[in-house]
Amino acid sequence: MGIWVKELLHNLDKNVDLSTRIKIMEACGEKCPYTHLTDDRLLEIKDSAEDEGGFLKKLSEEWRLKLEKGQHYVVFDQCYCPLVNDDIRGASDTLCYCTLGNIKRKFAIGLDREVDVIMESTILAGDKECRFCIKM
Repeated sequence: MGIWVKELLHNLDKNVDLSTRIKIMEACGEKCPYTHLTDDRLLEIKDSAEDEGGFLKKLSEEWRLKLEKGQHYVVFDQCYCPLVNDDIRGASDTLCYCTLGNIKRKFAIGLDREVDVIMESTILAGDKECRFCIKM
């Protein structure tokens, strides 16, 4: 499966402009069956929190949300996507827009509003970590 996914992504890279690739992959990420934090668990965290600040605190205790210098980030220390993580060599970082879409959905559910998420770095792009900045 990993070889097929890599080929699919490379064909998207060659034949589809960046903005369309982003839209496609973000939409896929909203429905990712491999998410680390299920919608049900996210709603449990939300329901147990008194307010938005409490939700973010609880989320940081259970997930990969970090608060650094007043800014929230979702940070992954490795590529956890099972579609490519057996061998990430040669995988296109276009796949990371899937994670971007998944993160946007998590915060939309948890905060009852849309937030902007900026992909700052990804392991598939050669960085040491995947880092997504949450703009609230």
